[in-house]
Amino acid sequence: MRAIWLAAALTAVSCAGAPAKRGTVTFAVAAPATAEPRASSVVLVTLDGTRWQDVFFGDEMPTLRRWMTKDGVTIGAPGHGEMWASGPNYVSLPGYTEIFTGRPSACQSNECAATRAPTLVDEVLDCGGDAAVVSSWERIERAATRDPARAVLSTGRHETGRVDGLDGPLLARARDTNPWPGGDDYRPDALTAELALDLVQTHQPRFLFVGLGDTDEYAHHGDRAAYLAAMRAADHFIGALEERVNDDTVVFVTADHGRSDGFRDHGEAWPESGRVWMVARGAAIAARGPLDVSAHLADIAPTVRCLLGMPPDEAPNAGLPIAPICEDR
Repeated sequence: MRAIWLAAALTAVSCAGAPAKRGTVTFAVAAPATAEPRASSVVLVTLDGTRWQDVFFGDEMPTLRRWMTKDGVTIGAPGHGEMWASGPNYVSLPGYTEIFTGRPSACQSNECAATRAPTLVDEVLDCGGDAAVVSSWERIERAATRDPARAVLSTGRHETGRVDGLDGPLLARARDTNPWPGGDDYRPDALTAELALDLVQTHQPRFLFVGLGDTDEYAHHGDRAAYLAAMRAADHFIGALEERVNDDTVVFVTADHGRSDGFRDHGEAWPESGRVWMVARGAAIAARGPLDVSAHLADIAPTVRCLLGMPPDEAPNAGLPIAPICEDR
């Protein structure tokens, strides 16, 4: 199995493209696409439904706190601009679709069909790189790629795509695991984190998405103590990830949506639940702490493309690279 990944890595190309020509930008901060990749790989981690208030004002995430204040950059910090899901229905599948495609989602429910728009996964594969998606929530498959057969894909307790490089015993253990705190084919975060860390340790794919979901599940149960414990566990995973990635890997951490002021809910009826956040670090990013910019989730994919030297999305509804992250150091 490792030979397949090694071949993909050796044949990877930059797929660099010319800067997009766009009209006036009023929300995201535009930056030109780079001609050469500035990062060897990108890892994108989502903490489902984790509130910005708990990230910035809580004590559960010391690793992210260090990134926010010393080692990386932050968008959405109080007093420094805001970050939002495009909505208007602030639920998970539209949020993940926006993250993967860099465009607002046309579908506004968790029952959306699989995306037909190209995603970061598809684009990395088209450029000859290797891409993998490991997530707790099974429906992330619908947002991740137009062709699940091409990507290394483990969403939920049962594999839905290739499993090259994924630990077989861990996959087998996950199949028989109780889905709590989720339901259906949900895989608890502890197993998802194990799979992702093993994958990084052995393969270092050019693009890796890791979707953790226990925070949202416990919040829907109204169990704030377990929600905070899930945040602590996620931060521990992020710290372990930091130790395993290559020096020139950029790691992004964000959320697909926020929560209502009452904590338990999110969606169109609670417009405040559209506010999210993002933290990033890596050698390609100058550590600047909170950035005084505002952005949408749709701006993450263009920023990843910028760092990997990939062509920009010319669609009129596409997001734009975030200048303080994409600009040359």
